[in-house]
Amino acid sequence: MIGAVELSMVPGEDTRLLLASLIVVIVGGMGSVVGAAIGAAILGLAETYGLAYAPTYSVVFTFLILILVLAFRPRGIMGRPA
Repeated sequence: MIGAVELSMVPGEDTRLLLASLIVVIVGGMGSVVGAAIGAAILGLAETYGLAYAPTYSVVFTFLILILVLAFRPRGIMGRPA
């Protein structure tokens, strides 16, 4: 609700936010709050730099980070074995 006051919310915006949340949890690692914070910082920086330097490919950078993390650390950056 705080973000709705500052940003313009339109129908369909929830899908983008839910997708970003899912990617943050996957990159950070399930069950790790610190990992989720690190994942959010990494993806936030990637999205910001992507919008600044290559606006057309900013979403691609996000998914590229997701693919790289899943390729080398399948449980996430701070993920623990189950």
